[in-house]
Amino acid sequence: MIDMKTISQDTLSLWQKEGINLIPKNFAVFRSLVSQTKTLVKRHKYEEAAVCAEMAAWFACGQPCGLFVSMELEQVLLEIGKQAISYNNYLTKDAAISKSSRPKNVVHVCTSVMSIGGLSKMLWRWIQQDIDSSHSIVLTKQESNEIPQILKDSVSQSHGKIYILNKEGNGILSKAKKLREIVATADVVVLHVYSQDVIPMIAFANKEQSPPVIFLDHADHLFWLGASISDVVANLRESGMRLSQERRGIETERSILLPTIVEPTYREFSPIEAKRKLGIEENTIVLLSIARSVKYSRLVDGLSFADAHLPILNKYKNVCLLVVGVNNPEGWSAAIEQTQGRIKAIAETDHTSTYYQAADIYVDSFPFVSITSLLEAGSYGIPLVSRYPYFSGASAILGADMPGLTGNLIRVRSLEEYINTLSSLIEDEELRISLGESTRNKIAQTHWANNWQTALEKVYLLATTLPRINTQLVSNEKDQICLGEPDIFLPSVYGWYSDFTLAIQPYLKFLPFNQRLFYWYKLVKKHGVRNRISLLLPNWFYSLYQSWKINFKF
Repeated sequence: MIDMKTISQDTLSLWQKEGINLIPKNFAVFRSLVSQTKTLVKRHKYEEAAVCAEMAAWFACGQPCGLFVSMELEQVLLEIGKQAISYNNYLTKDAAISKSSRPKNVVHVCTSVMSIGGLSKMLWRWIQQDIDSSHSIVLTKQESNEIPQILKDSVSQSHGKIYILNKEGNGILSKAKKLREIVATADVVVLHVYSQDVIPMIAFANKEQSPPVIFLDHADHLFWLGASISDVVANLRESGMRLSQERRGIETERSILLPTIVEPTYREFSPIEAKRKLGIEENTIVLLSIARSVKYSRLVDGLSFADAHLPILNKYKNVCLLVVGVNNPEGWSAAIEQTQGRIKAIAETDHTSTYYQAADIYVDSFPFVSITSLLEAGSYGIPLVSRYPYFSGASAILGADMPGLTGNLIRVRSLEEYINTLSSLIEDEELRISLGESTRNKIAQTHWANNWQTALEKVYLLATTLPRINTQLVSNEKDQICLGEPDIFLPSVYGWYSDFTLAIQPYLKFLPFNQRLFYWYKLVKKHGVRNRISLLLPNWFYSLYQSWKINFKF
């Protein structure tokens, strides 16, 4: 039987030991990749250096290295940008936008967009709300994902355009050059990019000829590139803003809070009507959780997300758990059977409204929180519960926090406290309703469109009035790892690659053939050849093949 009073601390101690053991090993691999990048730059092999730099950043994201930023790597990328790209042809308009004006031409740079996930939702809601600006989007690596129609419509209505760079050229440098051309007349650029995307770093290396750059810190819990080119860092939450200043070297004057924008929600159905639509009896208390599949893939103490709810479901036979976002519920079958099907694992979908309206209590994903889903659930007047088992506030970045959640989100430290909290909410309908309403009101005041616009105007003002960040002042000190909180917990909570040869798979197609073959051989030797022949294909051929599949719906 699980001892719910002590298991969280025991697990954290184990995670701590694993982190202290893994981080130096990961850092050694990262240092090796940075060193290889520097060597390639010295040999003027800039394309290969850019690929190697992105491999290093990607590895640091997937296997935490005790870093949230690498000024060494950023310096190398700035050098690539300054040496490999001629800027004279891409002069932007006068950088000194009138302090009395606001940006009219906004270009959003994204690595990729999709219909599921908070990042893409933030993008199209931003464009829909900011009607006084024209918004264009540059996608650096859209690959095979279809662009959501709502995003296409939002851009079109704002009189902007969508550019897909992987259709423009094969290499990273050609994409960076194209990005420079596209933003030449922009008033401001907003980076919504993935943490490892090197293209903006190279494109905006010459800050004197760049528009103001705003970095949206959507992955504040991870290592990311872009600190040295970002004139303003827009933080989505307080913990992210503190970490940016303390661990990424972002100056206080360049750091600002921009809450996640959430669409105003109005019920189409009552909870009883929504339950009927989902085939759930009206007297059932519905616990709901919604997130991307990866956020439910971790076992904690050998328990799946479903297993952790068995005590509450066994105690209350009128309670069910709906988990939307579980594409592969393998390992959940025993829990589902034990509760006679009262645990329902539902595949990822962007049609979540009815599930929210059927819910009585929202339970956050764990240990990988899902803040956008918390905000969306709270907007429907649903009480929110999230787990935060960490030793201290130093790991705040690993928990759920957001301006509109402060004072209403229930955060618990242990599984025992979690079960007791859910029991109180299940038994007290009045408590559920009052807490849900106060949560909805706070989110509306902070995250709904008109109120959010006020925060956006402050971001724009800061970006257009501050002097450009000086890339000449980027620190030349060597990277130093941290073996404290929150770093020591990151490998267990967020790390997704345990093997370097697997980590670099996404980059093989960008390498010259001889390097591609070298790494491919190491990968096949260790893991076998199955489904890996395609990794030998160059990127231009791979992109052509993916485009063909989309066009012909294969």
